[in-house]
Amino acid sequence: MAGPSTILAFDFGLRRIGVAVGQSVTGSASPLGVVANRESGIDFDTIAELVAEWHPGLLVVGMPTHADGSPSEMQAPVEAFIAELARFNLPVETVDERYT
Repeated sequence: MAGPSTILAFDFGLRRIGVAVGQSVTGSASPLGVVANRESGIDFDTIAELVAEWHPGLLVVGMPTHADGSPSEMQAPVEAFIAELARFNLPVETVDERYT
């Protein structure tokens, strides 16, 4: 990523998705809150509002894996979430959450 950029980061959960905003220049991040993830689906309207407000250049999603690097039971739902984020036409990267 060239130049300064804002990053929205997501910590996927089956009930709530944590959201943080970060800055590439300072390397800092601050929590923004949570987005609902209910049986009726993820609250993509709220995510769209966050994208419109923060104008991120990148979306980051934590990828849960086991300590040995094998996929966890959460990997499939996280990958489905990542596929849905494509609607925002922004690059999406994952970050290894093994030791976080």
